Amino acid sequence: AAADIDTIFSKWSGTATPGCAVGIEQGPERFSKAYGMADLEHDVANSPATIFEAGSVSKQFTAAAVLLLAQDGLLRLDDDIRKHLPEMPDYGARITINELLTHTSGIRDWGVLSDIEGWPRTTRAMTQPDVLALVSRQRALNHAPRAEFSYTNSGYNLLVMIVERVSKERFQQFSHRRIFAPLGMTSTSWRDDFRHVVKGRAIAYAKSGETYRQQMPFEDAIGNGGLLTTTGDLLLWNRALSDGKLGTFVTAEFERQGTLADGRRIPYARGLRVENRHGIKEVSHAGATAAYRAWLARFPAQSLSIAVLCNASDVGPSAANLGYLVADRLLPPDQNRAPKPRPLANIAQRAGQFVSERTGMPLTLKPANGRLLTGDGTSLDPVDRDRLKLGGEMITFRGSDRFEIARNDGNIETYARAPTGAESPPDTYIGRYTSDELEALYFIERGDKGLVLRLDRRPELAFPLHFIYRDAFLYESRAGQTGGIIRFVRNAQGEVTGFTIGVNERARAVRFNRSAQKP
Repeated sequence: AAADIDTIFSKWSGTATPGCAVGIEQGPERFSKAYGMADLEHDVANSPATIFEAGSVSKQFTAAAVLLLAQDGLLRLDDDIRKHLPEMPDYGARITINELLTHTSGIRDWGVLSDIEGWPRTTRAMTQPDVLALVSRQRALNHAPRAEFSYTNSGYNLLVMIVERVSKERFQQFSHRRIFAPLGMTSTSWRDDFRHVVKGRAIAYAKSGETYRQQMPFEDAIGNGGLLTTTGDLLLWNRALSDGKLGTFVTAEFERQGTLADGRRIPYARGLRVENRHGIKEVSHAGATAAYRAWLARFPAQSLSIAVLCNASDVGPSAANLGYLVADRLLPPDQNRAPKPRPLANIAQRAGQFVSERTGMPLTLKPANGRLLTGDGTSLDPVDRDRLKLGGEMITFRGSDRFEIARNDGNIETYARAPTGAESPPDTYIGRYTSDELEALYFIERGDKGLVLRLDRRPELAFPLHFIYRDAFLYESRAGQTGGIIRFVRNAQGEVTGFTIGVNERARAVRFNRSAQKP
């Protein structure tokens, strides 16, 4: 009922907040409504016709362009990307177009790399050539191709470049000719020039204290995001995919899930996630760019499509949480009853600090009232003597000093008990550090409360370091939250010769070398 939908969006339905638009199509039934303001400065309300930016929902349109060219016989999904992008380094392992599509290439994410350089997303007007220059300077991958899933925006920017080189058209022109115009998506385009005036576009806002501030994607890098569209056009798109309007090959390949080298299938397909929600097939993707939030989903067996677009960052990391509240009102109830949990064995012995073998990031487990909690207080739900659930992910202990987490992205991440040992004296680490891969010079210095990581000529970018285990420190981001991990590297004589920076899953072990020049 419309009243139920109104309740979901009630927090963003006034004249003092940005908001959202929602579009729903279930069989012949359609619903569209908008909430909140598109422009707080000029008192313009959102409407179903308002244009928003779709964040990573855009990736499926990039994937469609690539699949159309493959359908035309102009490229192959197993092409080595260096066939089309000779600027990319030879990593000693072939990277294919399909590995870009499925986020299994191992290529580092340019947004995180730019952040390490001191320019997080929205603070510098990055272009496609800027992205190529930054990514092509990387001398290492996060992992070997197809060894893991690691989400990277870089792959989708590179795909846009491949489409342009193969089609000999600008990506906007190709998309309009082959996708937008044939499907009747008259309000959809790419933000390939952020200075371009777009009639009817909502301004994006981030919450700052009790007020909202503009936070727009002032960049010209596209393919990873950058789609300007409406909920109505997104419903047209979903209908076209359900009806196979883009061709037999595209229809067959779009939802083909990626496969890792060990044969494991991952949820990610080509710009889409294919999953089961309470036993119901779901094809979806969430998105966030600057303060725009988005979610688009299809539930094919129920003939249900839902599109949510928002210009308020405080709706969440994406608009998926709102979208699922809508979906839960329209889908059949979950009939699966979880089995009664059995208590975890040896709780005290399984507490402590553990370290990811992939990233080096720590995860602390502590006992409390017969349960295990994470370091931030999140309770782990017991399943049986050796297994717990962390949200929707399964933790399986292999003895008391090791466990695996089956991630929602299809990866299996192994954690081992952290090495013991005291922090080395500060002088061990103090110095000047440079990178061949990034345009950044960092200093390790003494601060008021310990070591500090400081970016050269940027006094506002000085991050306290917090010791976690031998030669490893977490550093704080601008918001006082964990920004990433610094791990110092030693030579055979035990001398510190550099460090690596890792930030979440998207950029691991970016190398900085210690300079002989005194800071």
